Amino acid sequence: MTATSQAARAFDYALPVVFVLLWASGFVVPRAFAPYAAPFIFITARNLGAAVVLVLLALALRRPWPETRADRLGLIWAGALLQGFFLMAGYWAIVKGLPVGVAALIGALQPALTALFASAMVGEGLALRQWLGLALGFAGVAVVISPKLASGEGHGSLLLALVSLAGVACAAYASVYQKRFEQRGDAWTRTALIFIGATIPAVIGALFEDGNVSVSVPLVAVYLWSVFALAIGATMTLLYLIQKGQAAKAASLIYLVPPVSALMAWFGFGEPIGWALIAGFAVTALGVWLVQGKS
Repeated sequence: MTATSQAARAFDYALPVVFVLLWASGFVVPRAFAPYAAPFIFITARNLGAAVVLVLLALALRRPWPETRADRLGLIWAGALLQGFFLMAGYWAIVKGLPVGVAALIGALQPALTALFASAMVGEGLALRQWLGLALGFAGVAVVISPKLASGEGHGSLLLALVSLAGVACAAYASVYQKRFEQRGDAWTRTALIFIGATIPAVIGALFEDGNVSVSVPLVAVYLWSVFALAIGATMTLLYLIQKGQAAKAASLIYLVPPVSALMAWFGFGEPIGWALIAGFAVTALGVWLVQGKS
């Protein structure tokens, strides 16, 4: 085996690990920027920064853009849902007190919800095991938040969970919707348009927030990480896995994201990991696996 083939093999093995770490860290980001900036203001800056970088890269690489106005507007709409409303709902909920592990657990429902939207939009019915999987996925989330429902925090915890779930539903719908544009333009230009679209709802949301931003080294660090590692790096890593015919592997890696996010939040911010959260991980992972499995 040549040195080049060994390096390529090592790259293929390392990439899924990198993907999980990047994706998981995204749920911890709100804990890092919350002391310095409001969530919608941060998301506006993050999505705008990613859009500018991607547009410049696409122009420098002379990548083809989608030709029709309808295609461009469609990708912008997909971006508003996929990287706009999804992040706005999730980051707002985490800043307001939703535990990172719970937010990541709700985020793990995205493949299951994507299958549900695909069934509704394409007209293909779900198998019995897939309906069971959906029920188990939501049951896993219920297991995690049920202790809080019995306490004085119940209504607040349920509201935050529902807001986060609404964001995940937006991302799931957008994942199905944007597939119609897979052959338009180029991966770089499509992603650039997605982040242009993602900036629009974030700007509108930021208009209603406190505009005070405390510029500091931690805020700059988490911003650069969000733009280059998460917005661009994680997105392009996912596209690479899909392009290499590893879409199923990429989807299955989402099972690992909630516990990794919970560990990051525990290590960095002292968020506790209880038995309810661990049980929720297991039940939801089983449910998502049933939905993704072949009938």
